[in-house]
This record gives sequence, C-alpha cells and structure tokens, in this order.
Amino acid sequence: MQEKRNLLLLSSSIFVGYGLDMVFMIAKELSYDGIDLALFNNFDAWNIDYVKRLIDIYNIPVKSIQTSNKLNKKEIVYAVELANELKIKNININAPKYYNRRSFKFMVKNLPLYQKAHSSIKFSIINPPKNYILNFLPEYSFNNIAEILKTYKLNLSLDASNIEEDKFDLHLIKKIPTFLPYIQNIYLSDKDRKWNWHLPLWEWNLKMPSFLKKLRQLEYDWNFIIKIDVDKKKLADIEKIKLMIKKSKTYYLENYINLKF
Repeated sequence: MQEKRNLLLLSSSIFVGYGLDMVFMIAKELSYDGIDLALFNNFDAWNIDYVKRLIDIYNIPVKSIQTSNKLNKKEIVYAVELANELKIKNININAPKYYNRRSFKFMVKNLPLYQKAHSSIKFSIINPPKNYILNFLPEYSFNNIAEILKTYKLNLSLDASNIEEDKFDLHLIKKIPTFLPYIQNIYLSDKDRKWNWHLPLWEWNLKMPSFLKKLRQLEYDWNFIIKIDVDKKKLADIEKIKLMIKKSKTYYLENYINLKF
C-alpha cells in the first residue's frame, strides 16, 4: 500500500520534561500520523529498544529525527543508527549558532560523508532564526537558497516560524517554487512581533493560510510537523497542551487538507 501524502507529525520537542511515552500517547489519541523525534529534548529517545517498544504499543511510527544545534559525532552516529534500525528516511539538523564553530566545521566536513554512506536517508538542514549565522545557509537568503542547497547537496526542513515576518510573503510565498524540490519537511508554527517564535498557528502574524494554500497549489507532497514552544508554566497542565495540539491539527486540516479553491 502506498503511503499517503502529507503526513502530519507531532514533534517531541514540544514536551520538555515529559517522557516519550506521553508523546506517543498524545499523538495516538489525537490521530497524528507519526512522531518527529527530537534527540536533544527527550533523553529516553536515546534508547532504541524503548523507542521500538513505544512504536509497537501505540502503533505510531517515528517518521523523522531532529538533531540539536550542537551536532557532534556521537549525536549523528546515533541518529543514523536509529534511522537505519527503524527505516526512518529523514534526519533534520538544527543549524549551529554563529559562535559554535566546532559544530559548524563538523557539519561541513562530515555531512557529505554520511550522505554518501547512507543514501536511503535524507539529511536536511533546518533554516536558522535571525540571530544565527551559517556560512553555507545565509540567513533568509531565499533569493538564492535553491542554488545553495544544490551546491552543497543538502535538503531543507523548512521552519516557517524562523522566517522574519516581513520576508514571509515576498521571499517565501512568492519564491517557494524555486526551492520546493529541496524541501523534505515543513515545521508549522507562528510568531509574534516581539520575535517570540514557535507559537500556536492560529494566534499571531505570519500569513500561514496563504502559505498553505500555495503549497496545495504546488502539490507539495512531503511531511508537515507541528512544533510549538510551550511556556514551562503551561507544561504542567497536560490537558491544555493536548488542546493546543488538537487545535493545531484542526487548523492544518481547515487550511490545507480541506481547503476549497
């Protein structure tokens, strides 16, 4: 059976301080299609047997792995091992901060080697927020991002919330056809004018309905991932978290899957 297009995944990065069992339980209860497994926020994600057991218990697959912005050999080796063991096709890498030269040099030197050795896995860079600088992925250079990705043989996991509001329409929505072929995943969330990002989709400023409509028109056929930063005070109330995640899915269904042209 052919896998359906546009899977909606739930990122475990939402659940800081919670165990993976809770993540899988909520994804199952709210009928998400799978998990984006954040290695840096969920320490029990580093136990392959435990992850496999949760997949079996809840019948929810892990469809992508998200690594930290401090990538090193230990993390990428485990991510690749986990991906191969679970037949995961996507490893999404957070770009290092501008002062983290060690991780930057490690990525430039080693990512091509891992890509060559593991051709079944798509290694994708997550576009960084404004206060990051990455030499081979200039901040928000959507005019030439397709050429950058092509030159370095990279894929892109697009984090919509990391794009500046004033460039979201001009640089992203209008020019997305040029780099859409390189996108493997899209992280969905919103932001406000004070540069608080990864907020719930329905609350703030990005032209998300226009963005999702454009993707439908272009027949984007990869995954979407709900990724929200939750205030630590709200994390104590799991029912509020579940409601937020449920509303995120409803927003996605209304503005993408069930969109009427």
